[in-house]
Amino acid sequence: MQNKKIKNKKLILGWLRKAEDDLAFAESSFKETEFYDHICFLAEQAVEKYLKVIIIISKGRLSKKERTHNLIYLSSLCKEADLDLSDFERNLRELSGAYIPARYPSDSYVTFNSEEAKQCLNSAQEIINFIKNKIDFSIYYRN
Repeated sequence: MQNKKIKNKKLILGWLRKAEDDLAFAESSFKETEFYDHICFLAEQAVEKYLKVIIIISKGRLSKKERTHNLIYLSSLCKEADLDLSDFERNLRELSGAYIPARYPSDSYVTFNSEEAKQCLNSAQEIINFIKNKIDFSIYYRN
């Protein structure tokens, strides 16, 4: 995927910075705390924000339908933008599956353990590293 004319630079940079903050906080939290639910949530959020960046770069904006937390759907939109994440489908499903239970209680109260949090974090890191290897985001950080 080639970066086109820099459009929506501030918006894209904002999404990138929030994604990086989410990932960095999840990584730091994993080392220093036992807030595993939050780590899973932040790992999902970091990936979600990167996927939305790809869509914004490709389409110029996010439609109402694209303002979702469904990583499988978002990744299908990224495929339309020449970024194929199909090798990460299992990881994307795992992260999407953690989104609701990591945030909200239900009748079957779910908490995540250290192993599950580490898996979510690893999945997020793998997906984000893949994206970063495919797309040069440095142009969005330049003045």
